[in-house]
Amino acid sequence: MTELDVSRFYERLGKIHSHFKQHRSSAWGGATCLSLNGTGNEDENPYLKSVVLYHYLFGYELPDTILILTESGMCYILSTKRKCEFLNSAVGKAPPGGSILGVTLLQKNKNDGNEENFSKLMKEIQLDQGDDNSKVGVIMKEVSKGKGDTNGKGKKNLVSSWEDILQKDKVEMVDVAPGISLVMSLKDELEIDMMRKSSVLSNKVLKHGFVPRIEEVIDNEMSVTHEQIASEVDGMIEDPSKINLKVPKEHVESCYFPILQSGGTYDLKLNAQSSDETVKYDIIIVSLGARYQMYCSNISRTFLVDPPKAISDTYDILLGMQNACIEAMVPQRRLSTVYYAAIDYLKSSGNGGLVKSLPKNLGFSMGLDFRDSALVLSPKNQVMIRSGMLFNLSVGFSGVALSDSDKSSVGNKSAVKSVKTYALQVADMVVVTSKSAEVLTKHAKALTDISYVIGGDSDESSDEGGNASHDDAAYAKSLANQEDKYPSGKRASARLAKNNTGAQDTQEGASERERRQVELMSRKNEERIRELARANAKNKGADKESDLAEELITYNRARDYPDYVMPNQVKVDMKNECVILPIFGNPIPFHISTIKNVVLPDPDLATYLRINFYTAGSTIGKDTPVNMGKLILKHAPYASFIRELTFRSLDSHNLTQAFRQISELRKRVRQREIREQEEANLVKQEKLVRTKNERVPRLSDLTLRPVFSGRKTQGNIEAHTNGLRFISTRGEIVDVMYSNIKHAIYQPCENEIMVLIHFHLRNPIMLGKKRQKDIQVFTEVVDASLQVDAGRRSMYDPDEMDDEQRERQLRKKLNQAFKEFCRKVESTAKKNGYSLEFDIPYRDLGFNGTPHNQMVFVQPTLNCLVNVTDTPFFVTDLSEVDHVHFERVTFMSKTFDVVLINKDFSKQPWRVDMIPNSDKDAIQDWLTDMELSYTEGPMNLNWKQIMLTCAGDDRFYMNTEEDEITQKEAGWEFLRMFGRDNNSDDDDDEDDDAYSEEAEADGGGESEADSDSNSEESEFDSESEDESDFDADQDLEEQGMDWEDMEKAAMADDRRRKQSGRDEEEDARLKAKRGNGSQSRGSSKRTSSGSGRRVEKRRRR
Repeated sequence: MTELDVSRFYERLGKIHSHFKQHRSSAWGGATCLSLNGTGNEDENPYLKSVVLYHYLFGYELPDTILILTESGMCYILSTKRKCEFLNSAVGKAPPGGSILGVTLLQKNKNDGNEENFSKLMKEIQLDQGDDNSKVGVIMKEVSKGKGDTNGKGKKNLVSSWEDILQKDKVEMVDVAPGISLVMSLKDELEIDMMRKSSVLSNKVLKHGFVPRIEEVIDNEMSVTHEQIASEVDGMIEDPSKINLKVPKEHVESCYFPILQSGGTYDLKLNAQSSDETVKYDIIIVSLGARYQMYCSNISRTFLVDPPKAISDTYDILLGMQNACIEAMVPQRRLSTVYYAAIDYLKSSGNGGLVKSLPKNLGFSMGLDFRDSALVLSPKNQVMIRSGMLFNLSVGFSGVALSDSDKSSVGNKSAVKSVKTYALQVADMVVVTSKSAEVLTKHAKALTDISYVIGGDSDESSDEGGNASHDDAAYAKSLANQEDKYPSGKRASARLAKNNTGAQDTQEGASERERRQVELMSRKNEERIRELARANAKNKGADKESDLAEELITYNRARDYPDYVMPNQVKVDMKNECVILPIFGNPIPFHISTIKNVVLPDPDLATYLRINFYTAGSTIGKDTPVNMGKLILKHAPYASFIRELTFRSLDSHNLTQAFRQISELRKRVRQREIREQEEANLVKQEKLVRTKNERVPRLSDLTLRPVFSGRKTQGNIEAHTNGLRFISTRGEIVDVMYSNIKHAIYQPCENEIMVLIHFHLRNPIMLGKKRQKDIQVFTEVVDASLQVDAGRRSMYDPDEMDDEQRERQLRKKLNQAFKEFCRKVESTAKKNGYSLEFDIPYRDLGFNGTPHNQMVFVQPTLNCLVNVTDTPFFVTDLSEVDHVHFERVTFMSKTFDVVLINKDFSKQPWRVDMIPNSDKDAIQDWLTDMELSYTEGPMNLNWKQIMLTCAGDDRFYMNTEEDEITQKEAGWEFLRMFGRDNNSDDDDDEDDDAYSEEAEADGGGESEADSDSNSEESEFDSESEDESDFDADQDLEEQGMDWEDMEKAAMADDRRRKQSGRDEEEDARLKAKRGNGSQSRGSSKRTSSGSGRRVEKRRRR
């Protein structure tokens, strides 16, 4: 049997105990202690409260087990020997300071019929409450079941015997199922993650399983029963590989047999059944539920075939009502408000008649239990909604009448004609967050996504009239009527739906992304404002200490000068790191940090040595010592600086030696400063504690990257108590502590030549003489330098087939070995109190791009965007990304660039260039799912300047200026391709156009002089338009003419040539004449056009 998760057991048992103590008189029936007995068997009923509770606590079903939880916090468990061995790891492991004091195990004793064990339990119950008025909390619905249970040999089981003892001693038993429901309704992060996966599974089965199948049935007019399709869907849930989902079969199961209904007979209750009648093409309601690792989810959708307008309108009302219910699902409201929100929406929208068609409740809480009866969305439930609750929100109408007038718009052959009453239902999984509710089942439910049009009008007019023209007119009229009935947004048929699904999904996905991005940008701005406020409060005063400059001191007094100092010679003191220069016969020391560079020109009659110093006003480059830069800023306002000194000597020996020593000393000091900067942020690691007296997980024959001192480093890696150790064949050792691993990545060998394990560290470590933040070990499956034979080989060559087979086997073997090692490392780390999980890159979300100097395959993981196959590594932690900007997004470009902006504005953004346009939508979908905001732009930006500007703006994430009144774009909104200025520009253009039209209309009543001046202006305008052909060509390059326009222009040109009767020679001669004339009038023409533009501007104003 697998191990018990001790920490999770105590955490969840502590939640139950704390809630029991706080709400004992209400939700727990006034019980003085709890007897939570495992009475059920999962095979009989998987949703028994005891079965669900034991899965919640232990992760497994433990039937015939007694669990006593006292008010003081002691837990007693009576069970069989094997179950006690499983629970033994929890004994003595109670967390200090918790509400649970400890766990005591009692082993089942057949010899005395458990009398001794029962007496101990009764003693603890009476001792805990202190009087005879004992109330024991039990799951009341399961007590009656326990009375008659036997162990298969005619004897009562353990739980039944214990219940007999309680009744014999006249102990009052109260129902505590509501209290258990309230505790289990608040999901932790692990449970919410499981519910998300379960919801995704239900969504995928509906999208990739049921929808294609029902479309196939409708399109081919197949005769299939509801039960047959439901059975196929159930098989897809039990085996997700049927819809290409790589989910282990043992982790999933169906919550219930899927429900499929059509033909006018509908039942929206959970106990409805799929009948053996044939599916009708009218209103089809499907409900299915998947269970992933014991966590349940449910989804329902209604599909409309040839829907009349009345049904379509009612469905739109249903979606609006569901949105109103979701908006009402916020913390600190009662569950009944959700039901009343639906009623209020129907009444306010003028559809109060549909209130009677509502079901008795609009959903229920879900989790390990499929339906919690204590947390139903009914009008009488007064339980408070809290963050972390998960519900199946199921809205619908049943028994809605459909009159003959409503059905008059559909064809006589449509199955809707026979429907008298109908029902609609939509159910989704909803999680309540701290601010709002989030829908987990994302399957499309808009009217255009669930509507199918396959029927046409009757052929009544086909027999009337004997001429073909009448038939054609009638057919055209029927097509027009059909187009009027069914707008282009609906599917014309199932076959057409299949062809248009991709385009519709793309369009709706883009609009949904845009909506979510607007909300996400606003929320991110608020979060960043709070983060920066906390960071500023935390680091207040720390920057001042780091900005202090350290004064340079060479000698404290003149007597400390070296003995070899001469009055008129340049000397270098390597020990004190200074240069002693003669100034007016006095030796003056200058610290080596003050010297910018030194120049020794080619000697002529004399030798010259020029020394340049760092001064105020000069550029402080990256080679400038950090402390020297601070000193310049400190003394620049009031101090005088020496820019340069030049020394001349007839003897070249002294100056040449000084030049060589100064250069050497500057090099040493610079290297030391670089080394200090690299080691400044290094965090001292704890020493590796090697595992003893136990087998150590090990991987052999690995290659380490980066390498030691430029040589290929091979060796083995081992997992010890607090970290991993790589030992090379040359004895070199690299230790990586578990606490220093920020992200661990395991990449199997699929299309690559290697299988690898990559560690992205929190703090860099020294590898050789360089600090490294990424450490990787790998094994090559195929030698990277393997040269393929240039000669042709047959596809049936047995040697080549054997090589491929060996390579496949080697890939599989290495993948399994690395995967097993990762599992053992996770287990070792967890056993020693460290949290370490290996991520696997999502290959299906990967894309090609250039993060450095070459095109590589970039893949996202759960927390990063990585390429760890090629060097240099590209690992971007998504938690450090503030915003993502897409550059070069135009219709003409085949590729675009992605810029990932760091939250630390002092660091330059990460870039991935040359990404194909076909990957843009997938990347944007992924970013939206990861809750990262993004924008698009047509050009590359100067990010160095942008980051400097943003870092200096204290109100960057706020939407107002410093006066807190003037509006501005908050955060990264200014990067949007279509900003606020476009609307105003468009308005200005429209105003100009309207004004020019009014001016032209008023021009009819002007005087002759005005007409003459206008005609002159129009001549100037026409001439200016002739001269502005170059600008027009540029506009055409951006806008362009389509093929139809170019064909029309060519045909018009041919007609003009034919009518004029000119041949090509005459055209050439006329063009030559026109060209000579234009040359002589060119200067005056340009002048006229310029004045014409000025006149036109003044007239419009």
